[in-house]
Amino acid sequence: MARADPAVVKAPDPQPQVGEAVQQLLAAIERRFYRTLPRGDFHRDRRMLVYAITWPSTWLKCRSLTCSPSRYNRLIAEQLEAIAAHGDPSRYGAYFPAYLLKCLQDWFQHHGEELYAELKHIRNALDQVLASVRFASNVRRDAHHVDLLASAHRLIQAKRASRGKHDAHQMSLF
Repeated sequence: MARADPAVVKAPDPQPQVGEAVQQLLAAIERRFYRTLPRGDFHRDRRMLVYAITWPSTWLKCRSLTCSPSRYNRLIAEQLEAIAAHGDPSRYGAYFPAYLLKCLQDWFQHHGEELYAELKHIRNALDQVLASVRFASNVRRDAHHVDLLASAHRLIQAKRASRGKHDAHQMSLF
């Protein structure tokens, strides 16, 4: 079995993987809202917490919007800060994941148009870039088509020029 070369070190990925981003959000929730509760409560609520923090992605996907992982994490983190500042999470106990989901849904209902306008603007810019890339590939394809036709023309021209002079009395096959 071949061993990896220790001199070759793989560069860390600048964007966190989806699982890593979810784990970071869960760790922030656990530190902020489950610190005083028994550890079993967090594990009991973990699945619903994952559901709550991934719900905004379905809202974005339904509207064909995208955002960077850092922007997505900021959206969730802002809501967590608002809950910590204005809510009383200890009062909700086992219902905290449902409360978090409801807070996220309410925020998207009230501020979704602003977010849509912000992300739509980015999407339009990306669409223009992608259109120019498609345009460039179309130009490249068209140029290749013209090159093929020019090559075919040169081949035909070369055959016609290489024909010897024919006798005017003799009929041509063509």
